[in-house]
Amino acid sequence: MLDHGIARATEVLQAAGARDVHPYRVPKLAGWHLMGTARTGLDPTQSVVDSWGRAHDVPNLFIVDGSVVATSGAVNVTSTIQAIALRTANYIKNNTRKL
Repeated sequence: MLDHGIARATEVLQAAGARDVHPYRVPKLAGWHLMGTARTGLDPTQSVVDSWGRAHDVPNLFIVDGSVVATSGAVNVTSTIQAIALRTANYIKNNTRKL
């Protein structure tokens, strides 16, 4: 799928006038962490979840994966995702009656 995507992107760039396209192929043993698809914030028009990972549009839906992490400060974000999940779980446990 990655090769297919690179080929289509190359076609688009060439159609736009690129003369030389040099794709960077990610090493086969590399991994990826999908992040940043559920923006965190206070304004429901600008974000998906609040500071606790609770969805603005769906009552009591908490998102605790990499999608609430805007970017990674290092190579592996797994510890950050685990910390977010534990923090959110603790919040839910301590606030069950209010939720």
